Order: sequence, then structure tokens, then C-alpha cells
Amino acid sequence: MNKKTLGMVAGALLAVAPLVSSAADSLPAPFEGNSVLQAEGIVKGVEQAKHAVTVVDAHGGEASFTVTDTSNLAQLRQGTKVHVRMVRSALVSPTHGAAGVQLSPQNVTAEVVALDRASGVIELKGPNGAVFHIQGRDAVKVGSLQPGMHVEVAYAPQVSVAVAPVAQ
Repeated sequence: MNKKTLGMVAGALLAVAPLVSSAADSLPAPFEGNSVLQAEGIVKGVEQAKHAVTVVDAHGGEASFTVTDTSNLAQLRQGTKVHVRMVRSALVSPTHGAAGVQLSPQNVTAEVVALDRASGVIELKGPNGAVFHIQGRDAVKVGSLQPGMHVEVAYAPQVSVAVAPVAQ
């Protein structure tokens, strides 16, 4: 190779070098998913007009829910054993930041603990060591994560809540 050709090749490599290093630092694309929480408890109270149900769990913890799926609401009475299912949409964005920070009621940072590439479920550890799961809508995007990575989870403000009697 002559000096002119060698100089052009070296110049091209220098021009591309910043692109290569920034590609190595790039993060997987954000993806959408759902957080599903399920629990069982005993109905403490029902406000039919407000679509509200108060449930006590096995440890004595009490929570009130505004039920969005009202198909079972008329069947609920004080003392009824119920299954509560809450679904909330979330946007998961990989980040270089630290995990385990509660940014707001709708945003939290977490560390990827494990993932199931086939089902698209990721296990995350958030603030105070709490472990939670997100079901990704696109398993391929979930598969680009690795345990130990940090993500920001931005929850949608709407929560879908269903409360149904447990078959005895």
C-alpha cells in the first residue's frame, strides 16, 4: 500500500472510532410490559357505589382498592375470601444509573436479577430489596438484558384491579 492509501485508511478508522466506542456503550432499547400483583385475603368492607373493596391479608395487612373490573363486585360481602389481581403497564428503560432508587410513585430504578428469555419475564430488585416481575410484551427485547444491568421502570398511573371470590 502506498502512503496516500494508508493515510486514507487511517483517517477513516479515526473517523469511525467514536461511533464504535459509543455503540459499545449503548444500552438495549426500552420496552413495554406489565406488572401483575396477585394476593388473597378476606373482604373487610365493600362500597358498591364507589366500586371500592377493603381486603385484609393473612398477615393482617389491610389495603383498599378501587375495582375496575366490577363483574364480581355484587358477589362480595364482608368475610368473603377473595383473590385480588392488579395489572399495571410499565416502560422499562435500561440505564447506567444506580439501582434501588424510588424516583416517584410511578418511577423506580431496579437491578435485573434474572430473566426468562422464552416467556419475556424479568425479575427485578428495587428499593429496599423488594423483588418484583415485569412481563415484557416483546420477549426479544427482554432478551437483550443481562443480570446485573440497571433499569428504570416507569409505571402508568392507571391500575386495572379485579377482585373475585375464591372457590371453596
